[in-house]
Amino acid sequence: MPDQSPKQLLLNFPARPEFKFSNFVVSLGSRLAFDAAMNFCSENHTLYQSLFVFGQKNLGKTHLLLSIGNHVAERGAKALYIQGKDFSNKVGEPTQTQLMDVDYFLLDDVEELTSSNPAQEKLYHIYNTIIEKGGKVAFTSCSSPEKIESAESYLTSRFQWGMLAEIKPIDDNTTAKIIQKLAQDINLILPENIIHFLLSRIPRDFFSIKDAVLALNQESYLQKKKVTLSLVKKTLKIF
Repeated sequence: MPDQSPKQLLLNFPARPEFKFSNFVVSLGSRLAFDAAMNFCSENHTLYQSLFVFGQKNLGKTHLLLSIGNHVAERGAKALYIQGKDFSNKVGEPTQTQLMDVDYFLLDDVEELTSSNPAQEKLYHIYNTIIEKGGKVAFTSCSSPEKIESAESYLTSRFQWGMLAEIKPIDDNTTAKIIQKLAQDINLILPENIIHFLLSRIPRDFFSIKDAVLALNQESYLQKKKVTLSLVKKTLKIF
């Protein structure tokens, strides 16, 4: 579920193969967004051509967006990914033309789009062109469309036009599964009481969970001790 962002201005697919639907950890809070992303990949244009996924940071929005790109590339569709801040600051006419010549346009962190009219008008034009050609457009944001204060009304209406899907914080059961999977991947043994202790004390996003598990593994290795409650409290400074 990682949300690590690509460094390139534009990302062509296939790329970043570690991001795929098969390794996305689906929870109760992300089921709607996951299913929506999968359906969005369908060649059936009667479903929806526009997808807007929103939710707090590090819940898997970028993972879903990149999974879409890799999935549709397998059948030969052309997809491009770009971040909101890059779109605002670096997209010139050649890039704009390139963006419109795709089957799938994927814009991450759309709330980072500047409030300047040129950037928003440019996105509005790209959106309309792609949709009219029968292509598809997907956005992610930390906020729902109506709460993006910098967005002009004509752009907000486009965000709301298609499928809206919220990713909610990870539930206890899924968090426990993620902790167990991360620990197993690095051969770290975490007793059940440790996992239950962590559930009520670490943030519910993938990177916080991963950082906690890696920190416990490192401390366990350095001290040459099994992971105990006291080691957890000392390492993570939680009580």
